[in-house]
Amino acid sequence: MSKTQKWILPITSVVIAIVATWLFLVQNNQAVPPDFDWIQGKKDNDWSTSLPNEAGFQLQPLYDLHQYVNGKNPKKRIQSILIVQNGNLVFEQYYAVPAVNDGTPMPQHFPPAYDTPHQMRSITKTVTSTLVGHLVSRGQLNVDAPLYAFYNEMNQPLDEDKQSVTIEHALNFNTGINWKEWGVYPSDAMQMWLSDDPYAYILSKSMAYPVGEHFEYQGAMSVLLGGVVEKILGKSLAKAAEEILFEPMGFEGVEWFTHEVTHQHMGSSGLYLRSRDLAKLGQLYLNQGEWNGEFIFSPEWAKASLEPKGKFWPDKAIQYGYNWWFPLMMENGEKIKIAAMRGSGGQEMVILPDHDLIFVMTSGAYIGQDEDFPFELIAKFVLPSLGIEEVKYQR
Repeated sequence: MSKTQKWILPITSVVIAIVATWLFLVQNNQAVPPDFDWIQGKKDNDWSTSLPNEAGFQLQPLYDLHQYVNGKNPKKRIQSILIVQNGNLVFEQYYAVPAVNDGTPMPQHFPPAYDTPHQMRSITKTVTSTLVGHLVSRGQLNVDAPLYAFYNEMNQPLDEDKQSVTIEHALNFNTGINWKEWGVYPSDAMQMWLSDDPYAYILSKSMAYPVGEHFEYQGAMSVLLGGVVEKILGKSLAKAAEEILFEPMGFEGVEWFTHEVTHQHMGSSGLYLRSRDLAKLGQLYLNQGEWNGEFIFSPEWAKASLEPKGKFWPDKAIQYGYNWWFPLMMENGEKIKIAAMRGSGGQEMVILPDHDLIFVMTSGAYIGQDEDFPFELIAKFVLPSLGIEEVKYQR
């Protein structure tokens, strides 16, 4: 063997190894580009920011998360993902993926960006419950108060069972009224939106179960709770939310789609928020109701809100209560404390209090959404980026 052959062989082996490594990274997890922009929206006086590695995150799992939703899952129609920890925004990505046309008159704002409001769908319900919490914390309302007593002036039939429905039953969706929002067409929610008077439509519904015994998803209750807020404060639900939440917390570009006939702001749906402002709602609950030195609601309300009360499906692990969702996620056999505000089509704000962590996702998958997808992302990418490897999400 010549001297030339002797030094060519090792170099060839090195080149082959480099090419093999590159192919592995391309076909599996791509290496993190040194110039990757972790936080896309730059704006002062909004969120404190930190590079994820400076906050204790491993960069590769977070970049893998970005690659996973950006290139490998176009049908999920993810439009934004944000991660906040310890009050610092560490990950903020927007994806110019058009929303599916679901046939509703709700406006779509495109492209997604840090200053673009996105429809929240049923996260509106949790905003309404937060306003209820504000009133309860200030002694202006009691969760044991009878709900239908606030609507005596509407002269709707009120049987004895309805008289025992409380504000708390309405928050937990176990009032027992005959309301079908899922699995039927047209649903009661659709008929309510199409009716000439949504409140009259709701109040006309009879009882189907004993009060407090059956959990059934009931957007009607969030509408009535929004009406209670309006009656107590003497102003529209949108104005109340603006004064109690949005202005003190520095929200921008908020919109609230109204009922097309009555032009009322509904407590069940219609709210539009920026992803950054959605994350602020999670921080508010992690702060036990405190924002900039003032309490919007009490720590007691935060505690009550973040405790599951019941289940809609006996064969699923996820629970519900006070308009929050509670999926089952395990770390080395122990339950992880986790709670979520959720809206149809993939609108998610998830908090993990023990890790002081907030995960936000918005999506345009209004038809055929994958309800497990956000929790799978947290288990597969987000928690492993903090060195928490043995995580299992149970459906």
